[in-house]
Amino acid sequence: MNINEIMDTVKGLVGEGKLEEAQTFIKDHKNDLGDYYDKAKDLIDGNSSSLLDKAKDLFN
Repeated sequence: MNINEIMDTVKGLVGEGKLEEAQTFIKDHKNDLGDYYDKAKDLIDGNSSSLLDKAKDLFN
């Protein structure tokens, strides 16, 4: 899987409210994500005001 595919999967899981699955998926692909690992974690960790804002911030 490439980074875009991984991040699309994470966004999809978060959008469906499957946060635990998203966390596991991120951990399983930590090495593949490289610099994007922290951005993927931020989708789940609550660093933004809403899940939608987190998803938007991911690619900015």
